[in-house]
Amino acid sequence: MIKDDTASKKPADEPADDATNITTGVPGLDDILGGGLVEGGLYLIEGMAGAGKTILSSQIGFHRVSEGDMVLYVTLIAESHTKLLAHLKRLSFYDADAISDRMLFVSGYHELMRDGLSGFLALIAATIKANRPRFMVIDGFRSAREFSSTELELSQFIHELSAFVTAARCTTLILAPLSGNEPHPEHTLVDGLIELNRYSTGMRRAREIEVHKLRARDHLLGKHFFKITGDGLVTFPRLEARPSMMEGAPDLKSKLGFGIAEFDAMMGGGVVRGSTTTLIGPSGVGKTLLSLKFLEAGLERGERCVYFGFYESPERLVAKAEAVSIRLDAAVKDGRLTIQWQPAVELAIDELAAELIAVVKRTNASRLVVDGIEGFHDSANRVERFGLFLNALTHRLRQFGVTTMLTEELPLYTDAVHTVAMRASAMTENIVLLRYVEANSGLYRMLAVVKQRENAHDSAIRRFIIDERGLRVTESFIGGTGLLSGRGSIAPSLSVSDAGTRT
Repeated sequence: MIKDDTASKKPADEPADDATNITTGVPGLDDILGGGLVEGGLYLIEGMAGAGKTILSSQIGFHRVSEGDMVLYVTLIAESHTKLLAHLKRLSFYDADAISDRMLFVSGYHELMRDGLSGFLALIAATIKANRPRFMVIDGFRSAREFSSTELELSQFIHELSAFVTAARCTTLILAPLSGNEPHPEHTLVDGLIELNRYSTGMRRAREIEVHKLRARDHLLGKHFFKITGDGLVTFPRLEARPSMMEGAPDLKSKLGFGIAEFDAMMGGGVVRGSTTTLIGPSGVGKTLLSLKFLEAGLERGERCVYFGFYESPERLVAKAEAVSIRLDAAVKDGRLTIQWQPAVELAIDELAAELIAVVKRTNASRLVVDGIEGFHDSANRVERFGLFLNALTHRLRQFGVTTMLTEELPLYTDAVHTVAMRASAMTENIVLLRYVEANSGLYRMLAVVKQRENAHDSAIRRFIIDERGLRVTESFIGGTGLLSGRGSIAPSLSVSDAGTRT
């Protein structure tokens, strides 16, 4: 092993004096890392074949070039640099001008074959001294593992490499195959250990990143979803893993109404600004239309609104609203109403949350409808985290001051157990239940305010009518029992004219 004078000035596991922050340029990754990497740190990135190690390291490398750094990319694999660059050219971060100017590619494969780890380390030292890079990638570390005769020799190599790059203030990534639960000497000697992996559920597969170890950084624990696009890696930190900020005290006197006089009266004047309301009921009962009426009321007051849904395209949604005298078309055209439609394809819950939060921030919306919270639930590869996720999401929306309507599907027949609704409803300030009631061989809609945490409300069960004239709430059911459970009955003498318009 070589001995470099600069390496002896500081222990291998000690970061640079000022711990300068090194950003990665990978969306979401710096949040996971607690701000970025530490200048002069040595980091091990492990992952199975095809996990994205090379793309990730190259993406960071080209970002560092854009920040003015010289970057050194050292390979320990037989694959030519020409082939490597041919793959990278397809990605938007690739910069051909940087290859000849600020990014240097070096192969250490032959030095490792001929002189072992000591020869490879000598090559690195000579190249760093000659070119003064501030960022380095060592790709193909499996070869170094295979050429070490003992674990002690590999530990010594990692120790000296760490000491050298720390003294040279050259932040370094080592790429290696996934080791699973098998311990390796480098795990304890590096400043950070990052794993890229894939997770399967049914026929779906998702990519995940986890930071197992990171010195000098308060990073986010656990697994986080990422995807590979034409722009490289995009990571999505789990909402529930982020530090929680305190919410401001609600202004209980500031109410937002639905534009339906009778219903607003039931709600004590409306919902408190910044609160979250769940509209729950079976398919077709009117949840979406009631939430759109809430948006229309906001638009009439000059507010900006967002609809985020999974089931209907913007054109169908606007036409559906128009059929019951809810006018949204002009607001969509002039940008006061943003309709964000997520078609029913394989989606990721964290990506959906990021898109939702981004559109709320971009539009500075005061009212939001999330139509179909089941869309988030069905997009969760790990459904066991849905409760914590939803709690974190509603908390984040309150921080933005947006007043939110969530719609949730209940089974048409009540024998089914719907645990998702119970979870979501417990996390919102207000719950409005919509149901069908069977009477005189017909179905009628009913509506009730089940919960309103910050406001007094009318607890009566009232008829809810939807027709071409719009949405209306009429007087309460007389003599009805069991209506909320979906097993209701009303007085046999109730006539069709008394019951109001059928569905």
